[in-house]
Amino acid sequence: MREANSPVPTVEAIRFRRGYSTPAHLREDIKAAHRTNPWRTAAAALADQALIVAACVAAGRLLAAQPLAGVPVALLATVLVGRQLRALECLVHEGSHFNWSRKRRMLNDVLSTALAAFPTGAQLSGYRESHLRHHGSFGTADDPDRQRYRELDLEAIDRTRLAPFVVGLLKRLPAYQRTWWRDSLQAAPAVALLPLVWGAVFAVAPAWALAGDAAAIGAAAVWLAGFAVALPILRFIGEAGEHVYSDADTVFDATVSNLGTLQRALIHPHNDGYHTVHHMWPGVPHHRLAWLHRRLMTGDPAYASRLRRRSGVLATPVRGA
Repeated sequence: MREANSPVPTVEAIRFRRGYSTPAHLREDIKAAHRTNPWRTAAAALADQALIVAACVAAGRLLAAQPLAGVPVALLATVLVGRQLRALECLVHEGSHFNWSRKRRMLNDVLSTALAAFPTGAQLSGYRESHLRHHGSFGTADDPDRQRYRELDLEAIDRTRLAPFVVGLLKRLPAYQRTWWRDSLQAAPAVALLPLVWGAVFAVAPAWALAGDAAAIGAAAVWLAGFAVALPILRFIGEAGEHVYSDADTVFDATVSNLGTLQRALIHPHNDGYHTVHHMWPGVPHHRLAWLHRRLMTGDPAYASRLRRRSGVLATPVRGA
C-alpha cells in the first residue's frame, strides 16, 4: 500500500507494460531464434569494414585521376560509408545485448568492441548501460530514448512530404549531434576519437599506398564526410522513427517496425528495422529477427493485426500486414 505522504506516481514514473503475450505454439520457435553465432556476426562486421575501405579507396583513386568525374562517385561512396558505419553501430547494439555470444560474454565484448565499436567510436559498456535503461525503464522519465523524443519533439516531424520532413530533420540535427558528441566525449574521450585512427589506417593509408597523396586526400574526405555527415543523418532518421510514445501505454504499441525497402537497405542495416520483435525479445540476434518476424506474421493473428509498421521513411505508421 502507498504511504499516506508519498507522491502519486505520474504516468512517466510507470514503466510501460509489455503488451503482448507469446502464443504457446510459437515458444519453441522463439527459443530457437535466440541462438547466437559470434562468427557469423563477426563476418558481417568484417564485410561492413571491407565495404568502407573499398568505397574510400575507389573514390580516392578516381578523384585523383579524374576530379570532375570522381565527384558523383565520391558522393555515393560517402553515403555507402555512412551506411556501413551505421551497420557497425547496429552490431554494437547487438553486443550490448550479448547477441554476438550469449554464453561466452567476454568473447561477445571483445569481438563487438574490436570489430564494431572501434571503427564507430562507441564505448560498449556505456552504450550498454544507457540502452538497457531504454528497455528496462521503457516509457518512463528514465528512458533515454523517450527523453530524446521529448527534447527534440521527434513525433512532431512532418512526414507528409519530403521538403517539410527534411526541414524538420535539419532543424533538430545540430542539437541531436551535440548531445551525441557530448555524451560520447564525457564517457570516454579517447574511445570517441578512435574512428580517426581506424580511418587513417584502413581507409587513407591503402589509398596512399596504391595511388599516392591525391588519392589519400580524396579517401580521407570521403571517410570523414561519411563519418561526420552521412552517419549522423542516417542514425537520426532511424532513431526518430522507432517509437510513438504519445498514444500508447505498452511497449508493443509504442514501437514501430520500419520495413520499407529503403529503410531496410539504407537506414536500418542488419535487420534493425524489425524493432517490435527486438523489443519483445531483445536476446534474438540480428540474423534471426526477420525469420522470427515472418513466423509471427503467419503464426499469430494478434501479432499480425496489431503490429505497428512503417512502409517508408515518410509513411505514417499503420497497423497490420
